[in-house]
Amino acid sequence: MEAVLMNTDGNRKQGNGTFEVQIGDKDFDFVTVTFEDAEVTGAQVAMSVGKRPVENYVVLRHLNTGELESLRPTETSELDKNKVSRFFVVEGGDTHRFFVDGLAMEWPRKKPIAWQIKLLAGAGDEQALTLERPGVDLVFDDDEEVDIGGGDAERFKLRKRKKTVTVIYGGDTEFELERRVYTTEELMTEFGVPAGYKLDVIGSDGVFREMAPGERLKVRDGMEFASHPPVGQSS
Repeated sequence: MEAVLMNTDGNRKQGNGTFEVQIGDKDFDFVTVTFEDAEVTGAQVAMSVGKRPVENYVVLRHLNTGELESLRPTETSELDKNKVSRFFVVEGGDTHRFFVDGLAMEWPRKKPIAWQIKLLAGAGDEQALTLERPGVDLVFDDDEEVDIGGGDAERFKLRKRKKTVTVIYGGDTEFELERRVYTTEELMTEFGVPAGYKLDVIGSDGVFREMAPGERLKVRDGMEFASHPPVGQSS
């Protein structure tokens, strides 16, 4: 999108600006806006992308350190000359605080996607977002929702991502598979499912679901599978 020059009262002006910023929405879709002044208010940032009334939106400044902090409508933020600063304008009221490797962040929605948090923290594809609790290390795939809406501020870590996952077939047999998307037929080959049998994926609630021919499934750590003959009896 073409950059738009804004003056201090939020009105559009013509000409070449001095301070260029990226402004993202809840889906992390960005537009580029150019301001002529070195300082902008939260209200100016919101109005520059047509978000009114400004009190219905949360404006967040993505700092060069990777931290994310809210900006009140009348609060000013100094722009970095000759650099691209990043803001987010998201509909909402309260924000939910969390930490990633010690970086303080906040977000208006309770369940951002893991890749979004990784982007904020400057993590690479080879890193995985991990929630560490006593006795439990929960590793998120990039496309998983992350619940930050609890009472306490969650503390996440970035860890080097394993290239494989461990899944269970037939109740007790572990298979180490490459971390990727598999078809039903590929999984059946990996597990050695008998000819003519059907493959089931077992949900976290213990419910068996028969996989359709040609279905594609991204395998995750701890997934469980089983098989059964066509008549529907468990193997």
